[in-house]
Order: sequence, then structure tokens, then C-alpha cells
Amino acid sequence: MSDLKTVSIDELRQWLANAFVTGSQALGHGKSASNEQMVRRYREELTSRGEEVPELGLFDGAEQYKKRLYERGVFNGPGSH
Repeated sequence: MSDLKTVSIDELRQWLANAFVTGSQALGHGKSASNEQMVRRYREELTSRGEEVPELGLFDGAEQYKKRLYERGVFNGPGSH
């Protein structure tokens, strides 16, 4: 994985969406857990740059934000594992 500091905000947002969708739709626990970890990393980097990204649990909160992630994200897309 490249240094996240060099990745654009738009690309990080896409990677976050891809990892979220992949993690929530993966059948294996390992793949889900790996993508959940990536979502946390991307969220942390985005918030460190002043972007607002809510906590993203699969079963709680931020429903409208998660809906947009599902619309934008691609299963197994760039930034996912």
C-alpha cells in the first residue's frame, strides 16, 4: 500500500467506499476484517486532513453516509483487499 499521505482526497474517498462495500459483502471473515481495517485507515487519513467522515460500523449510525458509500463503492475495487 502506498503512503496514504500522497493519495488525493478524492482517491481516498473512493478507496474508502470500495473497502466498505467489499468488507460488507465479502463472504469470508478474513476478507471482511481486512477491509474493515482499510476503512479505518482511510477514515483516519481523511479526518487528519480535515475531512468529515463519520464512524462507520456496519450495523450502527451514519446511515445516509453509508448509503452513499454503497452507491459509489465497487466490490474488490482499488483500495480494497
